[in-house]
Amino acid sequence: MTRPDPRAQPRPQQPADPRRSAERLRVVLEESAARYARLLELVRARRAALRSADLARFSQLDDAERRVVAELQELDAKRVAEARALASMLGLAANASVGEIAERLGPAGGRLLVLRSELRELILTVRRESSVLAQAAERLSAHLAGIAQTVHSALAHANIYSRGGQIAVGANVISSLDIRS
Repeated sequence: MTRPDPRAQPRPQQPADPRRSAERLRVVLEESAARYARLLELVRARRAALRSADLARFSQLDDAERRVVAELQELDAKRVAEARALASMLGLAANASVGEIAERLGPAGGRLLVLRSELRELILTVRRESSVLAQAAERLSAHLAGIAQTVHSALAHANIYSRGGQIAVGANVISSLDIRS
């Protein structure tokens, strides 16, 4: 194993180039926007699967959505790292926003501002449509629970309501239901 020569001059570090760092930040923002667009497609497809009661498809889409969310978490960590590095190069606080960074970059920051706006709009749309989907899924779940309770009470021969407004189900009665006739 060779040891470094103590007489050797330390290599001068290359000066940080804000343009390269801004380019890396731009790439991360573009990738994030693409992932959010994909996430929006998946949310809309899940809503269609829910509408048609295709629970297998709904589950597949949920798995795909989880993968995209994991990718977005990685991209967000990269975005934070790139933004902090660039903010430091530009003499800004480490927690400077993309807008502040873009302003300091001048005309070169214009694309970052556009991407920031596009990404913000995509995020808001995904949140809005996801909350609508969650509400629809909750309603469907409550509806199916009501149907199951009604069937259970019919099979248990109970027609009495408890104080809470729920059908009071007594002991199970062994019976059958002819669904062919």
